[in-house]
Amino acid sequence: MEFQHLARAVASGTAPCFDLELPDERDVRVWRFKLADFDGDTAGGRALNGDLARLQREHGAGHLQCELLFPADYPSRPFLLRLVYPRCCWYTGHVTAGGSVCMEALTQTGSANSWRPDYCVSGLLPLVKHNMIDVEEVMVRTASGPGGRAGPLRVDFERRWHPTPSPLVPYSQAEAQAAFARTEAHHRANGW
Repeated sequence: MEFQHLARAVASGTAPCFDLELPDERDVRVWRFKLADFDGDTAGGRALNGDLARLQREHGAGHLQCELLFPADYPSRPFLLRLVYPRCCWYTGHVTAGGSVCMEALTQTGSANSWRPDYCVSGLLPLVKHNMIDVEEVMVRTASGPGGRAGPLRVDFERRWHPTPSPLVPYSQAEAQAAFARTEAHHRANGW
């Protein structure tokens, strides 16, 4: 039902995403879609739109390819949202080193802003897009990573964070799940 609702919004052009699909028609718990056209009235949105334009010119894909993975007991537990590609700079746009999107609303930390079963994909996607570009620039320190400057989402064209031949080398599901678990544990211990 939720997929059909979002698919109708995509078809009418009112959804915050496009090219919504089930990569395997037999598995309705995995959805894929694309994000682009971020709010150009913000510096973060202009920078990410510029990165996506460059990604289109240099690699033929001017969007963020995203995937949703739903647990068997959804909506009791939140879905995992991850980027499939492009590879992004660490600590930017709430995207983890493994490509998962970590926001308090997608966790079960028990705080007032954490997951609630009445949340839905179409209701959270505008928040996700906003949080990718409207991020306070701060220094991040972690127990397991090198740390760095957090800020709006940026594509890792210089391959500083991902020594892959192209920013379009996909993040794996395992990378995303492991990075999400690390980041969620960090937030449980240190707060948001």
